[in-house]
Amino acid sequence: MDELGRIRGRRIHFAGSANQTVDKSKISYTQDLVKQLTNGILSQGGGLVVSVGAEPTHRDDPTIPLIFDWTVLETVVERLKTSSLNWPKTQGLPVIAVGLPGWKEKIPDRRKPIWERVLSTGFVELEQIPTGLSLGGILREQQERFGDILVAIGGGPGVRHLADLYISHSKHVLPLNVPLKVEKEGASEELYVKAMENPERFLEYIPTEEASAALSKLSLKNGLPRISEFEGKFLNFLSHLTGPKVFYIRSLNNKMPEYDIIEKFFRNVVDPVVRDSGYERFEVSTDVSNEAFLNVEIFRKLHSSSLVIADLTGLRPNCFMEMGYAFGQAKKVIMTVQDGTKLPFDSASIPCHFWSTLLRDEERKKAFEAFMIKNINRKPLVSLSRSYL
Repeated sequence: MDELGRIRGRRIHFAGSANQTVDKSKISYTQDLVKQLTNGILSQGGGLVVSVGAEPTHRDDPTIPLIFDWTVLETVVERLKTSSLNWPKTQGLPVIAVGLPGWKEKIPDRRKPIWERVLSTGFVELEQIPTGLSLGGILREQQERFGDILVAIGGGPGVRHLADLYISHSKHVLPLNVPLKVEKEGASEELYVKAMENPERFLEYIPTEEASAALSKLSLKNGLPRISEFEGKFLNFLSHLTGPKVFYIRSLNNKMPEYDIIEKFFRNVVDPVVRDSGYERFEVSTDVSNEAFLNVEIFRKLHSSSLVIADLTGLRPNCFMEMGYAFGQAKKVIMTVQDGTKLPFDSASIPCHFWSTLLRDEERKKAFEAFMIKNINRKPLVSLSRSYL
């Protein structure tokens, strides 16, 4: 995969805010910066995660927003007027908008036309938090579920919580240290310092030994560079971050009669589809392991994966166990099995792709792609937000 190709198929999440007392010119610069970075991400086939609802503005100028979500959505609309998106359809829609209950009534009048145009693009999926739940933590959980890279800009406790969520699932966190607070540093400034000290905790940059030096080139602490110059450095940095991981659950016992047909299905059908979707594969016993014990590696990789492909051909107990863990962690799970298999009761009620050995691989790929498009963003079986009730 070429470097900028690593951005394709990944959703970037700009999160943060500026303080009311910060100089207006600095906030305007940051808004213009986010707009340019958003445009660059879209041009490389990337997607976005945003919040929808209210938009607080500067006390001295109501045209200057203190958050970045509507700037991102406005940029999406403007880009789609002149360009198409190179986003992989197997990932669902490229832009995920998450709203708390009552979000629509909170949209500022000046942004309502933008929202109407956003809906008309057909590229935005709305995720609404259930009525009765209005905790910011629930909104952030939903955003993290769809995001691949968090770009933190200013902010406070909410940004720190988002960073913890992304890091806990081995996703990248890129803090930008533009000073958007007056009396004390913002969350992103604090996170930037920690990321410089220990970049491996925040992101997986290739090559690892160059992570701190590359991050230092994105510093905005002591001066605001030309936006076009910063955009190039930013996109180059993103291109060095490892892609989201897909974990394969499948029978790997080569003494089983169905092993060969499962192997052909994964190598000839699944591999090319998930690779084109922007994922990097991990398969037990096939890819390099860093753990001494296989069962430790299985659940560590499962926990940090963004997508799980669970093939139940052969009805192996360990496959059901691993799939259950993935569902329990609210992972995106694509379930597959050879045509003609009779699934047990509980799994039979879950959408499953039944693949055939009688079709050509190109036909099988199209069928698998169609199933992914329809099911990849299906709501999880277990909602982690229930813990807030």
